Amino acid sequence: MPEPQAITIIWSNVPKEHEEAIRKWHNLEHTTERLEGPGYIACRRYNRESGEGRHGRLNIFEAEDLGAFDSPYYLRSRNDPTPWTRKSMNLVRDGERSVCRLVAACGARPRIEPPYLYTVRFDPVEGAEEEVAAWYREEHLPRMCAVEGVLRGRLYRRSDELSNVKTAETTLHPGKEGMLAGPRAFLALYDMTTVDPIGTDAWREAAVGTPRSAATIQKLLNPVRESWWLDFVKYAPGLIARLGE
Repeated sequence: MPEPQAITIIWSNVPKEHEEAIRKWHNLEHTTERLEGPGYIACRRYNRESGEGRHGRLNIFEAEDLGAFDSPYYLRSRNDPTPWTRKSMNLVRDGERSVCRLVAACGARPRIEPPYLYTVRFDPVEGAEEEVAAWYREEHLPRMCAVEGVLRGRLYRRSDELSNVKTAETTLHPGKEGMLAGPRAFLALYDMTTVDPIGTDAWREAAVGTPRSAATIQKLLNPVRESWWLDFVKYAPGLIARLGE
């Protein structure tokens, strides 16, 4: 299975009284429509476990490259939402969306779906973008993936151009500006079998236990750290056919 080189990630809140309606729409129509697009790999939906953020739900669409989120099919779909999509998106609150490309990865895709995801969103200090990416690639991700329970780590960087594209769907979200672009430039994702290691001595040692790590982590501005549990996953219907080509 191809490693997703790009993702669209959406943070949101769903009022409790609308959770079942949104789940049905997302399971039955929205993910099916998206995953029929060229280059899509999978969609995963998570619910909040713990952390510092303000959102209760997380959706991640994986793709072979950024082109999946800029194709004629994708833009046509986003600019011609179905009646069910119009009704459902108007119920979602506090939406933020980022389109990101992969810049560093460690570990293979697990055979069994990991039940937990740990995320870190941040901006690097000005001028430190490449230094931070190199630290993740060369030291930080390998050290974090050596912690028991951590299966895989990835670092993505937001595409400002694609994240800020306005479509008919964007305007369906309540609020003056509709769905907003995610406010952080970098996003780290960790697939985990359990969230128990988070905050332990082993976790802290992996994160800041070298001089390079201790210095570089200070260059991450306004980090938001959250953990999530997997609620739903669906793979693109054409994925198996593409793998056999």
